[in-house]
Amino acid sequence: MKHLIIMIASILLGIFLFDIIAGPGEGSVYSGLRGFWENEIRYRTVQDY
Repeated sequence: MKHLIIMIASILLGIFLFDIIAGPGEGSVYSGLRGFWENEIRYRTVQDY
């Protein structure tokens, strides 16, 4: 029974972490990094001209 509880908790933790890192929302790590890189690219291309 303990193994089942630990397995379910591990799966739920994995889903939660995946949602934080690569979720579709604006608060995800992936979204934040993508926005950062887009701003950097925009800044560097404007600065080149």
